[in-house]
Amino acid sequence: MFLWAGSVMYLFQGELGCVLYTGDFRWELTSERANMSKSTLLDALNGEKVDILYLDNTYCNPCFSFPSRKDAAQQVVDIIEKHPDHEVIIGIDTLGKEHLLLHISESLKTKIWVWPERLEIMDLLGLDELFTTDTSQTRIRAVPRYSLTQNNLESLNTIFPTIAIMPTGLPWSQNSPEKGAYTVPYTAHSSFLELEEFMKVIRPSIIVGIVSSSYCLIDPKHHFGEMCGVDNCSTKGHNLFFKVMKGSHGFKVRKKEGKTKVLASVQRSGVNIVRKERRGVKIEECESDFEVPIGSDCSS
Repeated sequence: MFLWAGSVMYLFQGELGCVLYTGDFRWELTSERANMSKSTLLDALNGEKVDILYLDNTYCNPCFSFPSRKDAAQQVVDIIEKHPDHEVIIGIDTLGKEHLLLHISESLKTKIWVWPERLEIMDLLGLDELFTTDTSQTRIRAVPRYSLTQNNLESLNTIFPTIAIMPTGLPWSQNSPEKGAYTVPYTAHSSFLELEEFMKVIRPSIIVGIVSSSYCLIDPKHHFGEMCGVDNCSTKGHNLFFKVMKGSHGFKVRKKEGKTKVLASVQRSGVNIVRKERRGVKIEECESDFEVPIGSDCSS
């Protein structure tokens, strides 16, 4: 099992029953560390049945089938090696994909360029020696994924031959190998088969997906309902737990026409605005209120 950097599973046991929140995770039992993590989870449960499971259902659909992260990382290295005279840009988030970048750096024996804030994170992780903010030291750059567009790639190619690689399990609209844009199925979220194996181990009474929308059906109740108890389609316990947790963290919970709703104010962080502006992104600041019916499958 692998959790994103900064990710953690939460296990609650008490008056509300046994509740497990997975966070973003990969149930990839192909290493000693992963099997140790599985054993740790099972030891913590100590045979207790999970009443409510909040599942990372990002790829909860049979259409999502991925190779192991190790094999996907090697695919990235192979693409780079096939373009020895090209600059390489790799789309990543502010956090995550560290294992991929390490594999690339160690396999090709080169440093990787990252933006200054990302280098600070690498420094905190003790990995700063493999990364740099000096473009003259390497031809491989890890850039914010939102900057990886066909227009930007075409502009870069007017300066120097450049290819782009997007490590993701989702379809990438810019994917076009003939134009130097590649998608590699490297992800820290579990594939459908991995989720299925996880469900066989946990078998909760109620299952709730923590991702509400996608371009395909990812409702875990639809795919794994038969593995759950008779209450697998019920949201009663889920609603109660959600109300208690959200109510204790500044959200407003109220009743309206027989439906429980959560009110929250959305305000873009000023720090995030400055960060994104420094990376060349236009930000329109907005502030609004929205209502989310508890237990609904709404998009955000």
